[in-house]
Amino acid sequence: MLPRPVIIVLLTALALAACEPIGPLPGTSLSGNVAAPPSDWTSLDGAEVVQLETTGPRSVNIWGVGLAGGYYVAASQGNEATWANRISQDAAVRLRVDGLVYELLAVAVTDKDELSLVGRAYKIKYQLDSKQDFPEAIIFRLDQR
Repeated sequence: MLPRPVIIVLLTALALAACEPIGPLPGTSLSGNVAAPPSDWTSLDGAEVVQLETTGPRSVNIWGVGLAGGYYVAASQGNEATWANRISQDAAVRLRVDGLVYELLAVAVTDKDELSLVGRAYKIKYQLDSKQDFPEAIIFRLDQR
């Protein structure tokens, strides 16, 4: 049997993980004030990690890039990412950036020029190796509902 203090710490950690995503652990509903999406997402590009909520609800910490044409998130492992599979079932998502929550629709990007633009933005923002490629990746543009 575990000592009582260890049990309390574990239960507290589980309770916290059940609400908000913590590191790589998913959470549930995102808290925060709901805001209208900006017309230009570049103002929110400074956030290194954002939270994305899909149906369930299930939320994850994720990298994203804000460009003039929208906010983008990428599932580097494609459909292996649980949250990407959830989007294929229901495109309604919620994005939290700097405490504000935006209710959006996730649209898989297929246009080669747009994919190239977003890929470059990710490589610059997150200092990824320019030769690094993610052939299984799915990039989603988050559009206004």
